Amino acid sequence: MVDLVIALNLFFATVFLTIKEPKIKLKNRDVSLDQAKSSIFVLILLIVTGVVPLTLIRTSLMRQLNIVPWQILVIFFGSAYICTSLDASGLLKVIAYKFLMLSKGSGRKLFFNTLLLAGIMTIFTSNDIVTLTLTPIIVYMSQYSGIDPVPMLITVFFTSNTWSMFFYIGNPTNVIVAQAYSLGFFDYAKLMFIPTLAAIAASIVGFYLQYRKRIPNRVEIKLQLDVQKVIKDKLYAWLSGLTFCAFFVTVSIGDFINLPLWKAVVLYCAVYLVLNFVFSSKMSDKEQSGIDMSPDLSFFMDVFKKVPWKILPMIITFFIFIQIFSMYGITNLVAKVFTFKNDLLAIVFTTYVTAFAANIMINQPMTIFFAHVLWQKPITYAMSLVIGSNIGGNITLMGALAGMMWSRILKNYGIEMNNLKFFKNTFPVALLTLFASSLGVVLTQTFLK
Repeated sequence: MVDLVIALNLFFATVFLTIKEPKIKLKNRDVSLDQAKSSIFVLILLIVTGVVPLTLIRTSLMRQLNIVPWQILVIFFGSAYICTSLDASGLLKVIAYKFLMLSKGSGRKLFFNTLLLAGIMTIFTSNDIVTLTLTPIIVYMSQYSGIDPVPMLITVFFTSNTWSMFFYIGNPTNVIVAQAYSLGFFDYAKLMFIPTLAAIAASIVGFYLQYRKRIPNRVEIKLQLDVQKVIKDKLYAWLSGLTFCAFFVTVSIGDFINLPLWKAVVLYCAVYLVLNFVFSSKMSDKEQSGIDMSPDLSFFMDVFKKVPWKILPMIITFFIFIQIFSMYGITNLVAKVFTFKNDLLAIVFTTYVTAFAANIMINQPMTIFFAHVLWQKPITYAMSLVIGSNIGGNITLMGALAGMMWSRILKNYGIEMNNLKFFKNTFPVALLTLFASSLGVVLTQTFLK
């Protein structure tokens, strides 16, 4: 019992430290307890107090109910490396400029074209990949035109976490639920088709009403793009672009060729590692002297460093907490709460509870926890969990791994996106979308009967 109390206290301490990232004074200097430091500190406390034996750390990353947490980590960080490499080629800046030209000066057309592009890309790849790919494009478009990037950034982020419900390749959390309930590709798609359409309609209406006054009528290009300056090496740019297209296609058809998503990500990470190594000297900003013949690996290292590795300890710590909760019976205790005679109440309750729970323990560990809680219950609970895990990532930056990584990427471009700002922009639309998609589950249930 004492161990459980310690674990619960450390769990909520981790949540608090992750959100606040407080600063402490050590030897007359301020040290920020960022997500990495605070998570490592909590993990050390769990081990020192005896709550977590070292063997539990390994177990928490291994297979559970057909769910493999370490594969989820590979997918997430591997996708980040692939998209960071693509951005480093300069291609995304060129695409942003061309896409801006296609709007023909219409702000509304640019807004809806970008939203549609994000949605279609998400259907065939995953929300994380789309967020990582389109975020730099939107930032560059705003730089070329002088428009406020926030409405489009928020809408595209929300879109990628909504359209991602269509197929289970759209979000690693979908894979978790599909594996827990032994759902095939088409079985999953049949269940989530109507709820996803309802979510899409609600989010489009919600964001248009919210941002209609902030979307400019006319968009003028204020900067001219120097392609030669942006594309440092044409061969690298072409190879990087073709590799990403191949990656896009492979992920889209992976289920049909029996290639797991994590293996596809590892394969293309390896390709980009080779490309970045070979072209590092040419892509580097540093000038080499004629005498120094050693390769300049600064570009190779810079791309690798831009991947948000700092959130890795936090994710592992949350996976460990999920294992602790299961070990001490909290999973079974929570399962007793999800017993309803009314189907509508069960669906709405599960949808909202899982969505908000994602913002306490991040959507992927949350989904593993609730997959353990709900896996013996009717299929509508699984559908509600899918909705909660996807749309829950749109309530705060803590709700999804992509949100935390997204905010760090924006910081690199000089755009501040904190939890409060994000919450104010997304919360009303998230509530509307959660309810609309819950009704979609009810409608699907009616058809299935």
